[in-house]
Amino acid sequence: MGLYDSFYIKCPKCGKEIEFQSKSGVCAMFNYRKNNLPPEVAVGINGDIVECEFCRTNFILKCKIPKRVQVKLIPTKKKADYRGNYNPDLLKNKRASAKLRRMLQNDD
Repeated sequence: MGLYDSFYIKCPKCGKEIEFQSKSGVCAMFNYRKNNLPPEVAVGINGDIVECEFCRTNFILKCKIPKRVQVKLIPTKKKADYRGNYNPDLLKNKRASAKLRRMLQNDD
């Protein structure tokens, strides 16, 4: 069990407080509301779905993060494993350079 920060917002249906837990940011068991939510905590809860425990309505939290990092995925033909390194299957590829094969073999 680890530490987290909490964000509380009133349920638009019943008016009771709903809690969202964020693992991004300081994670020092701080409590935030709409008026003091830091961007680094908002990133961790943006898009989270929660059920109000009082009226049983489901909500998705959407945050407008003013200073956000723009991220783009670019297609590539390179293969990677879960560590982000080149896949060993590339060693079998005749197109892989000798330098790359040596680098991968020395990595293991």
